[in-house]
Amino acid sequence: MREPAGTTVDATGQLAAWALELDLARVPPDVVAHTRIVLADTLGVLLMASTRHAVRTAIEVLPLDGTDRGTVVGHGRGARPEIAAFINGIGGHDIELDDSHGPSLSHPAAVIVPAALAAAEAAGASYGEVLVGIIAGYDVQARVSQAIGTSALHHRGFHPSSVCGSIGAAITAGRIVGLSIDEMRSCIGLAASQSSGLTTYYDDPYHMSKSFQTGIAARNGVTAALFAQCGFGAAPDVLTGPHDMIRPFGAANADPSKLVADLDVRYEITRTNLKRHACCNQTHAAVDALLDLMEEFGFGAGDIGSIDVQLSHDAVPGIDRNALWTHNIQYVLALTAHERFVGLDHFTPAWTSNPSITELSNRVTVRGNDELQTQFPAKKGAIVTVVTPAGRFEKLCEGPRGSPVRPLAPREIQDKFLRLAGAVLAPDAAGALWTAVTMLPPDAPASDVIRVLAASPSQLVA
Repeated sequence: MREPAGTTVDATGQLAAWALELDLARVPPDVVAHTRIVLADTLGVLLMASTRHAVRTAIEVLPLDGTDRGTVVGHGRGARPEIAAFINGIGGHDIELDDSHGPSLSHPAAVIVPAALAAAEAAGASYGEVLVGIIAGYDVQARVSQAIGTSALHHRGFHPSSVCGSIGAAITAGRIVGLSIDEMRSCIGLAASQSSGLTTYYDDPYHMSKSFQTGIAARNGVTAALFAQCGFGAAPDVLTGPHDMIRPFGAANADPSKLVADLDVRYEITRTNLKRHACCNQTHAAVDALLDLMEEFGFGAGDIGSIDVQLSHDAVPGIDRNALWTHNIQYVLALTAHERFVGLDHFTPAWTSNPSITELSNRVTVRGNDELQTQFPAKKGAIVTVVTPAGRFEKLCEGPRGSPVRPLAPREIQDKFLRLAGAVLAPDAAGALWTAVTMLPPDAPASDVIRVLAASPSQLVA
């Protein structure tokens, strides 16, 4: 029988103390190195996203008025910290190339990195504080999702990236601005009071409502930290107190023991996926399997009679013929067959109404698989079967390229960063930013990285 939420004693206090006491020097070096890579990957995403409609629209609504020093990536400084976090949080998820954390079914970097940047500017923090804040935010965001019940949260209509991301962003921002233990308790409580986000984004073909929700979460976390820093209070134990947030979102699936299990043993940031394809991560293993089959057996789109995809049962509803094109596996695989990659510009009407792609997408089916379900959500595997005149070909992909089970090569990650950052920065500036993010000493000011993100006119690509 499930224990009530209150049986885990003061998880809010435990996590607050852990986040504030976390010492970068005691974090395993490979975890710190991976955090730098995740940060670099996300900054590339933010730079590319700064050129696109969602971010430009956000700036029209929330213009940089010069009243503060917050940087909106690619657009200079002049926003309040919470507004900078909001706009950058929209950009963090807009192009579907941000990371995807399987065990929590969330996109932590899109939320946590914008919160870290805004908090670092507000506090004049060191680069090491940014890194340790990101590590702490990942752990707490992922743990909140798993304590609520990751799949159940999603299936009940809530967006884990936003609901749990508000808490992760609060931990990150609170650590970076230097809250006390009591202030961090309030910060977590204030973030929980703002937690929101619905899977209604599946009905939005333009993806904008999904990105809006990662922006909300980043804003929520920074707002909570700034209020708490000024003495604004909240319930002391919002995670496991008498009126906690875990039970309302999780109901029968809640397991608060997961909030504090294996702290300092398992670092959640090492379990995240770096994405190659500009579409929902649930489709990536199938995309990779199809590409492998096409290369191995030499068939093309015109040879394909049908494609059958098996995924975990829980993955199917979110990608089966959805109105949101990035989450429509039939469209994504038909596109992959024709173009051999899934890019940022493949979700415009010119592509989604392409008759050849549409015709093939009608011959793509998806169904659940019991074995793949047992590994979900930590592993997002796929079995793809393609029928052609030459025969029937099948491929099991245990996880997408870029996941912990199939990591990308360092050069692939750097190439992705340079390609995305190159939408805004000249090659020398993009290369210098990569070097700074991956090599900058922890005691250097975070502004050494952030000032490049503002993209001065001399850095902008003509």
